[in-house]
Amino acid sequence: MKRAMMLLLVAAACRGDKEKPAPKADKPPAPPVEHVPRERNVKVDLPPAPPVPDAPGGLPATPSPEHNPTTAEKVELGRLLFFEPRLSATGSMSCASCHQPEHGFASPEKRSKIATGKPNLRHTPSLYNTAYQQTWAWDGNMPVLEQLIDSHWRGQLGASLETMAAELPQAPGYAARFARAFQGDPATRNHVIEALGAFVRTIRSGDAPWDRKEAGNAEAVSADVVAGFHVFTERAGCATCHTPPLYFDHQFYNRGVGDESDPGRARVTADSRHTGAFKTPGLRGLIETAPYFHDGSAATLEAAVDHELARSERPLSPDERRQLVEFLRALSPAPSPMVRPELPVVP
Repeated sequence: MKRAMMLLLVAAACRGDKEKPAPKADKPPAPPVEHVPRERNVKVDLPPAPPVPDAPGGLPATPSPEHNPTTAEKVELGRLLFFEPRLSATGSMSCASCHQPEHGFASPEKRSKIATGKPNLRHTPSLYNTAYQQTWAWDGNMPVLEQLIDSHWRGQLGASLETMAAELPQAPGYAARFARAFQGDPATRNHVIEALGAFVRTIRSGDAPWDRKEAGNAEAVSADVVAGFHVFTERAGCATCHTPPLYFDHQFYNRGVGDESDPGRARVTADSRHTGAFKTPGLRGLIETAPYFHDGSAATLEAAVDHELARSERPLSPDERRQLVEFLRALSPAPSPMVRPELPVVP
């Protein structure tokens, strides 16, 4: 009897092996398909995610942090979420409501409004080249980009994890993309933040006329721009803080902007010596990002330049000022409008 039972078990095991053949090594991988949600037997065939673009000319390689490595799948998902109003408490506001692509991923308002209608404490900064920052926010209170996104999702958008968890996975297009970007995982708060972080790191401004000049194209800029570079680096000393090639230095300075109601960096360090100090903003893409400074008090680039020159001990001639402005403009490529994506529909 024992021998007969053993034979039956061996036979059953053999039948199991035949029912689950090993995949052939030379068989190409199947296209990504996600069945979501399973109880409705919905299939979503996703095309491959677009590759992550290389850093534009003039910029170093874009950081891809160990805690959130950049992948094409996360970037594609994050791009959708960046424009997704369902991430907000009201269902009417997205990251792009303040960080508007048409305005250099900044806001044309001095202080944009949060989901409740209350104005922000400070002017919305541009997201251009934020991947290269070492701290985030005007006062540097966030040491990790994903922490900043989490804080703004809760503060500016008034995010409700319960709403997100109930609504986004109901859109098969989202469920499939979360699963693909995060090894089969569903939508979670952390995955939303990680996808947004991956996308935001790809918002870069480079390949400007001045970059093409430095790459060897002498005709990319005018003689006034070349003269303006020398004013920028030598006569006016702007490059001391706005250091090429990123044109910021990760430091904080009091430039006499704003009023005493905003302590600036001192809000983070509790050091009175840092009162009124704010992070050096980058200068790339700035022709799109007016108004300027942390309080949006300079309506034009010329007004921002004049404010800085008024504090300088090195006065410029009218021609030098004009050349300086021309150089600053040459740090911006021609605007390339971003096509807003079609968002997945919740059934």
